Amino acid sequence: MGYFLNRKMKLKDLDYRLKTKSEMRIATAKMVVPLKIQACERLLLFLERSQLPVLVKRVYAPGVTKEAFHIALLQNVEEEFEHNMAQQLYVRNETWDAVRQAKEELVGQINATFDKTEAGTDVVMVAQALVAVPNPFVEQAVAMLKKEFNEI
Repeated sequence: MGYFLNRKMKLKDLDYRLKTKSEMRIATAKMVVPLKIQACERLLLFLERSQLPVLVKRVYAPGVTKEAFHIALLQNVEEEFEHNMAQQLYVRNETWDAVRQAKEELVGQINATFDKTEAGTDVVMVAQALVAVPNPFVEQAVAMLKKEFNEI
């Protein structure tokens, strides 16, 4: 009789632990899902704000020097990226890598455009050249974020 009582208590204990684990998973999901959604939103906003036409429009100011414009563009991208770094906790590694790659490609495109221009080039010409540069890495990262969002 003691064996059956002991066995019954063990089964009850196991049942309780499984029920508790399940409840914990549900509670965790209720907390994490909104954070994942917010991360996707914030990273998407970062990518949209980092598109060169949008970035140039936001950063350009009449009368700015070429050097100051270059620094302001890079600084803006870096600040926006750093502001959103914690979001990597809530997205897949592949998605975060795509966002990071898009940012690095953007920085490279900005630097390359400025490197190609001669010292006396008007800032307006540089801004126009930047606006014309496509960044397929941004489009790829946006697609990955949308896919991840739809899987939440």
